[in-house]
Amino acid sequence: MPDPVDLVAALEAVLRLPRAAQPAGVRDLRDRLPTSADEPWNSAFGDRSLYQAFARGTVAQGVHQANRAVLRRLLDARPQFRVVEVGGGDGSLWRGLLGPADVGEIVVVDPHADGALGVRAHVPPGVQVHHVQAPVQDVQLPEADAVVCSLVLHHVAGADAGQRASVALPGPGKLEVLGAFRASVQARDGRVLLNEADVYCDIGLLPGDPLLTERLLDSYVRRCATSLAADIATRRDVEPGVRARWGTIIRDWCLGQVDLAANAPIAERDVYELDVLSWLALLDRAGLEVESRTFTDPWLLFHQYVLSAR
Repeated sequence: MPDPVDLVAALEAVLRLPRAAQPAGVRDLRDRLPTSADEPWNSAFGDRSLYQAFARGTVAQGVHQANRAVLRRLLDARPQFRVVEVGGGDGSLWRGLLGPADVGEIVVVDPHADGALGVRAHVPPGVQVHHVQAPVQDVQLPEADAVVCSLVLHHVAGADAGQRASVALPGPGKLEVLGAFRASVQARDGRVLLNEADVYCDIGLLPGDPLLTERLLDSYVRRCATSLAADIATRRDVEPGVRARWGTIIRDWCLGQVDLAANAPIAERDVYELDVLSWLALLDRAGLEVESRTFTDPWLLFHQYVLSAR
């Protein structure tokens, strides 16, 4: 990977091109950059992983800060809480959130074997952490005071099982998972905290559709990669190596999405995002009331929805 500052300059040059020329510019930039880490994205969550570096970025920190604020108010009113976290990641949500007097239970639903390790590292002795090693679509969720799902449902293809079936994909879609979230919090008058990007690239857009390429370029390059580039240029509060890993994420994940999702078969895409209006319609279908919603970063990339069962 070249010096991260050089990568920032190259990315800025691509984004100065006319919009119609930007997809080719992205591909050319990625081809000119050397292959970087051997670590596939979303395969490791510990120290010095790509995920840990992403979690240190400004956009990810905005998600965690917004979630902590809501959770702290909620848990203050519940002496013994149960929270379901869908996707434990590196445990960043829980860093500094709980104090020594907090008592409760966290159920981490994550298909990775080490999906709860980061959470356990950031909670006090009075909080038990249980790991359910499975995709959220396959889990019967317990009753909970809160379900937190950050940047996970975009890996579930299709708005619902019917749309999935229309392209020969079995199993539940986003609607069915949201229904499980609603059932989990209903008995305890709990809340669902959902965080997702504001872009539509779900299976309603087929591979090869120029609009799909444009949507992915807008989200993953103009917003996500640009946010990481800004961190590279300005942030000096991170451990050694993080800025270089931000550069790796820009090349291997952000720039790569333009080709991966536009050309890969539907079942092999990495992301199946919805824009805000599509999320609002789907949340209404799932019987979830939107109590508040807001963007959590200056690039208007990630949107937080605070939901209750209707």
